[in-house]
Order: sequence, then C-alpha cells, then structure tokens
Amino acid sequence: MKIIALLPFKNEEWVLPSYLYNTTKIVDEIISIDDGSTDNSVKILKDAGAKVYSSEKLKNFNSGWSEGSIRAELLKLGREAGGTHFVCLDADETFTNPLIDNFKELIPQLQPGEKMVLQWLALWKSYTHYRHDATVWSNNWKDFVVCDHPSLSYNSNQHMHLGRTPSSELQVGDSHCRKLENQYGAVMHFQFSAYNNFQLKQCWFRCSELIQKPNQVFSINNQYSITLLDQNVGLAEMPEEWYNEIPLPSVENFDPKWKDTSFVRKDLLPGIYKYFEDYGVEYFEPLDIWHVPQLRNYFLEHTGRYPNIIDNA
Repeated sequence: MKIIALLPFKNEEWVLPSYLYNTTKIVDEIISIDDGSTDNSVKILKDAGAKVYSSEKLKNFNSGWSEGSIRAELLKLGREAGGTHFVCLDADETFTNPLIDNFKELIPQLQPGEKMVLQWLALWKSYTHYRHDATVWSNNWKDFVVCDHPSLSYNSNQHMHLGRTPSSELQVGDSHCRKLENQYGAVMHFQFSAYNNFQLKQCWFRCSELIQKPNQVFSINNQYSITLLDQNVGLAEMPEEWYNEIPLPSVENFDPKWKDTSFVRKDLLPGIYKYFEDYGVEYFEPLDIWHVPQLRNYFLEHTGRYPNIIDNA
C-alpha cells in the first residue's frame, strides 16, 4: 500500500503550512502541479519533500485554468509512482486532527474504487467557525480519499469544477463511498475564511467561465450566486481538539474597506484586469462581480459610468 497526496496549486503560500501539517502525517508522498505560482508556494512544497511539476504543457483553455488536464496528469503521475490510495485535498484545505488518529486503521478497509467521504467544513470569515445553517455551505460532504481502480479517471477536457477524486461510469449512487462522521475526522476549508480574497477569486471564476461560455451569462450568475450568501449566517465552532497545533493562516478574515492588501492571492486582481483589457470591460458587465470596489472603479474609469446591474448610489 502506498498513499500519495495529489495537489494542484497556484499561489497558496498563505495556507500551505496548514495543508502540510496533517497531510504529511498520513501520506507516503506528495505529488503536486504548479499552475504558475509567483509566491513561495513551490519552495514551501519542495522544502516539505513534495515533488513539484509544472502545468505549462497542460494548458488547453484560454482563460487561465485547466483543472481537468491538471488533475488527470496528477493521477497519471501518482500511478506511475506506485500509488494505491490517493488523498485529494486542495491547498486551502487540511484534515482535522481526529482523522490522523483514525486514518491508519480506516485506509486499509477501502476496497478498489471505494472512497472516503468527509464533512467539508466551510470556515466563514473565521479559522475556527464553520457554516451551520440552511445553505448549501452547511452539512456538506465530499470524497477526499480513494483506493485506486483502473476504471477511475478525470475528464481532462473539463475546464473546472471537477470532483476531488477520480470517478468512473461504473459507479452509481453512493454505494462506493464510506462516510465518516465528523468526530472521527473532517476537512477544514479555508477559502471563505479570507473573505475578501474569496470574493475576488469567485469573480475571477465568473470571468473565466464567461470566456469559455460567452452565451451563458444567466447560468454563470446563477451557479455562483451561492457565493454571495452572506446574510443570516449560522456558524458552529469547531472543538479545539480538531485544530489545536495546526498552523492556521494569519490573513485577516474580513476587511470592510476592501484594501488591496486583503487579497492574499496577488495574481487575481491583475488577472481580472487582463481579461478586461483583452475582451473589453463591458463584455463582463452582465456578471455579478461589481460588488468588489476595485472592479467597479475600473469599470467607471474606463467607461465613464457604473455597470448597469449595480446601484449607482
């Protein structure tokens, strides 16, 4: 048995210490693909002993993200390295501490093609409190660990939003999944804990989607509308034993003034501006992205008016 973590990443130095803390305790190897980082992500991972590859030859979309081809290449590399089980966390995620105590007992129980399903804790403007309400962000469960089988694969032609683990047409329903109750282990997700950066990243996603699907503005806005669910938020506090000693990020959870420093991913804002330059800012006007002041001000400066879909006041 060989357990390998498969990690796609770009400019994630702010969360990699959290990811590495518990992941390195349960895997034999980390295989990662860098999608063009300009921060210290590559160094952090190499210093931790991870193998780091480049996505340069994998690009097959013109809007800056080719998740399908990257995950498919990671699976290929993992199999070539002799992996029998794969851990498929993103860089902004880490396992809670209880899973580390239970993992060595649980992992051999997985049969080929079988997956371990864990609660996905959406940490919201906090590093210790997660969404616990009636929204899609609450009571969310995902497959993060899989025992490999030849039938499993990723769709290399899919732009983004793939499942974490590879899938098979032979798998129907959840009979191939083992659900673990959260007291035995869960996954902490940090994207929403740095709220300003989260909102900007979702704007980048919307722009990228519109470039790929120019006639689907309504469906794109509808798909990402859940990222704006920030009213009547219900939160639950994690037990301290779930996260104690994990090096939590130090980024400010929310900046009401939306200063540029609140965007921990320094590539996102220039990336969106580049889309605006290449396609014209008015091309993106129908998207729900103008709640971010920097984007709204860019539109005003380049058109002399506000986007039609926002309140000019």
